[in-house]
Amino acid sequence: MMSGLLDKANETAKDIENSDKAEKSTNDIENVQLTGIADEVQPVVDKKITISLQVAGVIGLMVSLFLLVQVGWLYASFMDYLIAFSVLLVGWALFNGSDYVQSDLSALKLGITAVAFTGLFLATVVGTIFMNAGGGVTISSVTLDGDNDEIDLLFYGPGGMEFSVELLVDGQVEYTRDLEIERDREKHSISLDKFWAGNSKDMNDRIKVDYEIRVDSEGGNDSFSFNDIMLREVDTGFVRVTEVFTTDSGGEKEYTGIEVEMIVGMGDPDAVFGYNNNYFTGTTPKTIVSDWTAKLKVRFGNSVVYEYNSVTANEGIVSGLGEFWSGWVVMPGTEAGNLARDDFYDSDGCYTFEIELVNVLGGTYTDTSSRIEFNWDSNEAAQGDENNNSQDQPATEC
Repeated sequence: MMSGLLDKANETAKDIENSDKAEKSTNDIENVQLTGIADEVQPVVDKKITISLQVAGVIGLMVSLFLLVQVGWLYASFMDYLIAFSVLLVGWALFNGSDYVQSDLSALKLGITAVAFTGLFLATVVGTIFMNAGGGVTISSVTLDGDNDEIDLLFYGPGGMEFSVELLVDGQVEYTRDLEIERDREKHSISLDKFWAGNSKDMNDRIKVDYEIRVDSEGGNDSFSFNDIMLREVDTGFVRVTEVFTTDSGGEKEYTGIEVEMIVGMGDPDAVFGYNNNYFTGTTPKTIVSDWTAKLKVRFGNSVVYEYNSVTANEGIVSGLGEFWSGWVVMPGTEAGNLARDDFYDSDGCYTFEIELVNVLGGTYTDTSSRIEFNWDSNEAAQGDENNNSQDQPATEC
């Protein structure tokens, strides 16, 4: 009896054990399957992204090397060092970012790329040292300081080296100065009125006056043409208008004034005024950043029927009006932002918008090219005519 019970108990224990083994086996299979699924759904990164990151990294490296070559390691300041190192680190991070987004980044790759980037960087440093050592004074930059109306010069060279600076206009020396390098660089400014001879280019970028800086030192000489920044004199001003009117319930039109816009710039020799059917149709002058004062008058025949307050531009910007260096600017009005009819309109005919331009650096010019004809009286008188639509005459050049 006891033997039978013992056998039955052993059979029950074996069944439980087999059940546990089966459940464990099932769990193991499920874990393997889930692992396989997880491996299969690893995100796929677009190759364009990884390639773009690598290219960006290489560009960062090249920029950092270019900065070293441009400045020269012997002449670089702490800020130059900081910028060059920062750009290098950004390039290195972007280059390795291509592996990071693919979950393929390793310490070995980081080390290899770090050695490669650093090696090129140090090689460039050594190269610039030999390149700059024992050389003469060179011109690093020529920039325009519009606020002070002067050009700022920066020179690099061996500390203590003496050198002479010459500023030439059309090949003739207009300014000269003897200087000495302090440590590794020297700054110098020249007022524009000491050598100004007019704009270097016309509105179509044809050379009119040639401006050049030359440097002579024991180690050699250097020269630099700075025509691109010598554009300070405006000589042309145009006006365009938009007729403003109201229309009542019967379709009758009443003219109330004009919106006036002005543009100022370099126009000689190819800017041309043109105006037809309420649209400017000519060739605008080339706008520039400069200092000037403009006076706009509206003439009808020999009479001045309206005169605006003078406007003064500081580096092409007139406070309260806008940026004349970028194009057309709306002039202040006398009624709802427009020049009201009662403030300038005498009768139908040709109105001349005269602009006098006084340059801080340069001459004074008067432009009377903007001549526009209005037909408001005749247009309103024909309102009741059944053919009024064909008789209505918009503003046009006269």
